[in-house]
Amino acid sequence: MAHPHRKYTLAKKLALLILAAAIVSGIVFLTLQKITNDLIDGYLSSDEYYDQESAKYIQKFSRYVSENELSSTDRKAFGEWVKKENYINLTIFKDEVLQYDSIYSAADESAYGKERMTQYAEQHSYPVQFSDGEGRVMVDGFYSSRYHDLAFTLELLGATLIFLLIVLLGIRKSLRYLQTIHQEIHILEGGELDYEMTVKGHDELAMIAKSIEDLRKAFLDKLQAIDELQEESRSLVTEMSHDMRTPLTSLMMNLEFAKKEEAGADTCKDQYIASAYEKALQLKNLSDNLFAYFLLDKEHEPELETVAVKEVIYDLLSDQVAILQQETFKVHLLGELPDSYINVNVEELGRVFDNLMSNILKYADPKKDINLTFLSDQEIFEIHISNAINETNDSQESTGLGERSIKRMMSRMHGQFERMEKNGVYYIVLRFWHIKI
Repeated sequence: MAHPHRKYTLAKKLALLILAAAIVSGIVFLTLQKITNDLIDGYLSSDEYYDQESAKYIQKFSRYVSENELSSTDRKAFGEWVKKENYINLTIFKDEVLQYDSIYSAADESAYGKERMTQYAEQHSYPVQFSDGEGRVMVDGFYSSRYHDLAFTLELLGATLIFLLIVLLGIRKSLRYLQTIHQEIHILEGGELDYEMTVKGHDELAMIAKSIEDLRKAFLDKLQAIDELQEESRSLVTEMSHDMRTPLTSLMMNLEFAKKEEAGADTCKDQYIASAYEKALQLKNLSDNLFAYFLLDKEHEPELETVAVKEVIYDLLSDQVAILQQETFKVHLLGELPDSYINVNVEELGRVFDNLMSNILKYADPKKDINLTFLSDQEIFEIHISNAINETNDSQESTGLGERSIKRMMSRMHGQFERMEKNGVYYIVLRFWHIKI
């Protein structure tokens, strides 16, 4: 889905920039053209300038004729001179008859020697000495054209430079931002993962920077999760080694005493063996819990399904409550199961209740009541369990592996687990979120 603030992509920005640059440079070009045309027409189109320039070309042509000893009929030489000079029109008369006109084509040459000299030509022509006698020469020049062409070239060059300048200034910000992204990527490559990427704007460059920033955060979160898991594992190994050392030492001592007792005598050998067996069971229980806890890390994320609270929770708890009652525990059910649905994995939820009931059997005071309460509102469903702690139980598990397993399994089902001890009473809460169907 497109970003709600993403108004302009890079392509649209560049198109708008080029359009704006074209409009500005076009206005500049037309303005310069108007100014230069007015200047050229104002200063180079006067009669005085025209007559002055014509007289210069008449002098140049007269020298050309003298140097090459041309007659009034050397039309090929006249054409070469006109091509060389450019921007002029040359007309030659002799004896008041047309001998050459540079604008005439080959089909018009029949007029040479026949066409009479006009009054305009007589007024605007100058005498030139040819090898066959004096003639009259008239030069009409487009003297301002060369300046118009030069001005047009300069105007076009100026407008192009302005166009390029606007475009370069317009993309400079994006290029600078791209360079910033490049430098920050190098910083991240160097291992500085705490360095935050600069995210500016809403175009493709900003999206790239945002993606890199999200990737950086996700990678940091993954590293933090790995560190927490490693720290938890180290802590667990330390605690387990301590808790396993005590029963293991006791086991070895009882076996050593039993070994030294004489066979057949009235001794404490059976007592030592019974104590050793009890410690062995305790070690097995600790190892089983440790295995089950670490097995959760190897399992894939559970597949959740939407189930009815009344059906699933009732089935799971009824079996557990029956076991507690067989062990002479008194269980009080408070509240009602809501007519709603939750997302769980039934197998893991069963393991959660198995761990809870196992802890109750081991650590709860059988002389005190166990309260099991159901609470529910529009969003959540909670199961509260409270029981008095059996203070005479000296085999209490200090690692809390059962609780850790419960917490991890609840988290895998997107639920929550909370525990608390107060005044010799143990409280736990299992929290689920309702699912709308």
